Amino acid sequence: MVKLRFAPCLPADWKAFKVHYRYRETVYHISVLQTRAGNGERSMTVDGVEQPDQAIPLVDDLQEHSVEVRIPAAQSVAF
Repeated sequence: MVKLRFAPCLPADWKAFKVHYRYRETVYHISVLQTRAGNGERSMTVDGVEQPDQAIPLVDDLQEHSVEVRIPAAQSVAF
C-alpha cells in the first residue's frame, strides 16, 4: 500500500494550513493544526479514523477524503 508521510514544522504564529493533495483521481483535503504544547504528541486522522503510524494511506477510489493532522506548537527557547 502506498502511504503519504510528512513532518510539518510551522512558524509559531501559524495556527493552521490546508493542502489539497491529489493521488491519481482521488483528492485528500489535509488540515494541519498547531495545538498548544501539551503532551507533545502528534495525531492524525483520515476520515475520522486515527492513524497510529502517522501516515495517510493513499487509495485511488475516486472519493474525497478528509485528513486532520495535529502537531504540538514549538516551545519558545530563551537564550
